[in-house]
Amino acid sequence: MMELLSGASVGTFKNLVWIIAVVIGLLFLVGSRVSAPLKIAARVVTALMAGTAAFAAANLAVVFYILAHLMDPRWSVGRDARVESPEVSAGPFFQPITDTLNDILDGLTGSVNNVIALKNAFLTMPDFIVAAGWASFVLVGLAIANRILSSIIEKDQIKQIDRNTRDLADIRAQFGLAPFQDTRVEAR
Repeated sequence: MMELLSGASVGTFKNLVWIIAVVIGLLFLVGSRVSAPLKIAARVVTALMAGTAAFAAANLAVVFYILAHLMDPRWSVGRDARVESPEVSAGPFFQPITDTLNDILDGLTGSVNNVIALKNAFLTMPDFIVAAGWASFVLVGLAIANRILSSIIEKDQIKQIDRNTRDLADIRAQFGLAPFQDTRVEAR
């Protein structure tokens, strides 16, 4: 998996995050058939919650991946050019001095390029952090909607159980059987 990610660009990571979110959300739609409108709405909200949570988690995973590979040149694509050190040369008499000077310049430009890569990595991460933050914000709203739908469905189920219990008590009374000794479930 890491070999696959090592060649992925920032755009590929953004697309991968969306693909993961959609697949997870669709997996939550699969299940037994639901025909009641409230239950259909609850399943859709649950699928949206799952997809949104997966979206936030995948964005944070990309942030951690970038943190683990800070010096990767992928983060600087289209941003800052790499600094190249000039080659200093002189005659054969000054060759040892120019070689030392070239080594110092190479080390210096390598350090500058590392700082540029680090800066670009930190400029890439906010895209994913902000997306994860917005997803978390949306997730709170979806959780509230899901809880409201669940409460309505639960009340409807309690009412249906109460109706069924009354109907069964009526049938038992018509046949002359003793009434139930169980406690009744009351609708709220």
